[in-house]
Amino acid sequence: MILAYLGKRKMGDPAMVRKLFACETESSATAICTDKTGTLQVTKFWVGQESMEDGGGSISPFVVELIHQGVALNTTPGPPLTEYEKAIHSWAVVELKMDMEKIKKSCRVLIRVEALDFEQKRSGVLIGRNNDDTVHVHWKGDAEMVLAMCSTYYDACGVVRDIDDGERAKFEQIIQGTAASNLRCIAFAHKQVPEEEYDELKEMKRVDGRSLTLLGLVGIKDPCRTVIC
Repeated sequence: MILAYLGKRKMGDPAMVRKLFACETESSATAICTDKTGTLQVTKFWVGQESMEDGGGSISPFVVELIHQGVALNTTPGPPLTEYEKAIHSWAVVELKMDMEKIKKSCRVLIRVEALDFEQKRSGVLIGRNNDDTVHVHWKGDAEMVLAMCSTYYDACGVVRDIDDGERAKFEQIIQGTAASNLRCIAFAHKQVPEEEYDELKEMKRVDGRSLTLLGLVGIKDPCRTVIC
């Protein structure tokens, strides 16, 4: 109970606690050395279980479009953006050629969950596409939490594949690998909402987080400033 209490207190610092026993280790320290960090940067990107070293060049345009929507619309409604959102937006514009204004004109936000930050480990949005009047859910956030909400995933060709126990273990290995490399792993997930379910979600003002399809994973680095290095 004490460790859980410490973990909750650390979230207000703000700091994310992945392992509760880390609070006990920190409490035993008599001196703490810290460094000043620079701007957060996306340094790794996976679609399915394939690492995309060339950005979005080899990914299905359909999957890229969904990622664009998830990045551009599932975000803080106005400035300032959180540090994580700034890093993800910058990466999507440079590497995935995202056009923010084009996406905002082609879609409308129907329901929004809190923006991604230190305390809220995931965020979701319900959007309507203007060209076909379909309704879609987009989630992003802590990779372990978002993965638990997914039952399928897109591969780089845009094919939907089931997440069985073996596939889930592979994704968990990728997530653990990013943590071991001192990267913060963020996941993106999507789902098209049937018309009959939309009225219920609208009435409850809720964004559905069940049986999502995983779009991709990004690893975010918090580098030291050059003057510190």
